[in-house]
Amino acid sequence: MIAPATKIVDLGQLVRVVEVALVAGIGVSLAFSLAIRGAVRAGEHRRERPLRAGAHALVAAAGLLAVAAAIGFGVSTMLAK
Repeated sequence: MIAPATKIVDLGQLVRVVEVALVAGIGVSLAFSLAIRGAVRAGEHRRERPLRAGAHALVAAAGLLAVAAAIGFGVSTMLAK
């Protein structure tokens, strides 16, 4: 006798995994793109506008920090299970 698919797969948990993966993928991609943009803009404004270059450098650092935090969270979650 073959078990129905609803007893094998919990659809609620599957939907939750897809939602979290989608949010995490978009969030980490956005954070890394902010890091790249901030680093490039900081380099462009380095000589002419040092205050603006510093602000872009802070954006780059915040983006890298967010990516590092996401990586750390992912690794700790995998090791905890």
